[in-house]
Amino acid sequence: MLDYTVSMRISLTGKVAIVTGASSGIGLAITRTFLDCGADGIVAAVFHRADVPEELKQCGAKYGDKLRIVSGDVGEETTALNFTQAAVESFGRIDVFVSNAGVSIVRPIHEHTPEEWDRVMNSNVKAMYWAARHIIPVMIRQNKGLILITGSISGEAGIPTQGAYAPSKGALHQMTRQMAIEYAKHNIRVNTIACGTVDTPIVHRSAEASGNPEAYWDMLRRNHPIGRIANVDEVAAFFAYMASDYATFFTGSILMMDGGYTAQ
Repeated sequence: MLDYTVSMRISLTGKVAIVTGASSGIGLAITRTFLDCGADGIVAAVFHRADVPEELKQCGAKYGDKLRIVSGDVGEETTALNFTQAAVESFGRIDVFVSNAGVSIVRPIHEHTPEEWDRVMNSNVKAMYWAARHIIPVMIRQNKGLILITGSISGEAGIPTQGAYAPSKGALHQMTRQMAIEYAKHNIRVNTIACGTVDTPIVHRSAEASGNPEAYWDMLRRNHPIGRIANVDEVAAFFAYMASDYATFFTGSILMMDGGYTAQ
């Protein structure tokens, strides 16, 4: 039994996690934070790229064998198979799966090309299906596991130019509820942290694509009642809390970490 009378310190000692989208932004911050919180092992899934990001290399240098890196496209089943096998072979189990990798293309639905639509849906939704095919059986055998999904305000509210992205996040929110009910009997929990705007490379690219970055950033800040957007470290800290033994009564939850956006 946890002692709630003392100051809470998040510990992930004894836990093994897989984090997708770990090459930058939220995924990179989660990987670093989980390791800093004492996780026994992390498999960081990064997109196909020639070089491992420098900050991820630094994590590897600091934590050594606790970090494994798997490269691939999360929209393909092979990648899910590879990161599942890497976790089991390297660390013997999977306690936490963080489904974070995602793609955003800013345009209305009717302006999407079929290729863009499929790219967003494959990276954001089908990736979770591929992961479930391989990770859920491991967690069932363990009779324990946790899935954390990076959701979005776009999955709960209509926002202009969110095209395929908003439906993809809405699908993930409903997959959260479905899997939580489906696998509760196996002591597997599933939750989504639905973020407002977070200062990530994706948002910076969107700002540049807008044609007026300064106005775009101002609009983002004004859209959140708290008067700012989130930074990746505060988001990662909440993921660490949700992965810890302090949060074991959460399942099937869509947790709005959005600076008041959806309360308006």
